[in-house]
Amino acid sequence: RLCSSWRSRGIVPAHRPIEKELSGIMDGLEAKRRLVSTFAGAVFGMGWLIFIDQIVHFNSCLDRVTDGDPCQWGKPPHNFTVTGSESIPHSALSFHDDASQLFLANWDPLNPFDVAAASTPAPPPPHGGWHDISGRYKLVYLPGCLALISIFFVNTVEARHLTTEAEWISGGATVALRIWMFFGLLVGLGACVLAVWVHVDLFARHEDIQDDPGIAGVIQVLLLMISSLLFWIARSIGTESELSDPFL
Repeated sequence: RLCSSWRSRGIVPAHRPIEKELSGIMDGLEAKRRLVSTFAGAVFGMGWLIFIDQIVHFNSCLDRVTDGDPCQWGKPPHNFTVTGSESIPHSALSFHDDASQLFLANWDPLNPFDVAAASTPAPPPPHGGWHDISGRYKLVYLPGCLALISIFFVNTVEARHLTTEAEWISGGATVALRIWMFFGLLVGLGACVLAVWVHVDLFARHEDIQDDPGIAGVIQVLLLMISSLLFWIARSIGTESELSDPFL
């Protein structure tokens, strides 16, 4: 009471300059936090845009490969990574007569006298022989989904939650939150490994499919992981401010 009366009389200086300085510091931290979050969001969106653009471009070129071939894919080379159960390229056959190869390829043992059917050429392969994104190639969509799960796990934990010794934080113990974040990092690492494997073993290894979607999948996951790190750094800036937005 005595200090307040002295402060009112001007004997003890008020702390308004200190409060203004602290307010300016917190505003600066909040501005940095929002700036880093904006940049993280841009990196996140860039990763998805690159992947979606390459998928759309791939499908567009595939649909028009026999109609002018605007993407200049040309004819697919023979894929020599086939297994024993797949067909052997015609170049590996010992026959040199095209007519004989055509007859033997279309000859039906159950109807050996149907010469007309045996001499009819087979229909051309779809898309000029190029393979579409089907079967195992659909795994190219999985790494991005795993990266999204990793971003959710990592960014639900703040830096101060990993160092505080309080018994309960946001409904969970400190050790549980560390395990939660470790699992998110593990999922993100798995997404990166899976993206590289899909590109190397499925797209780059086989010559009957363009490898642009595989490359785009690797770039997408790397950008998503970078954005996750930036989001987490942004959430650790100015976390002590009561005015900060917890959902930013």
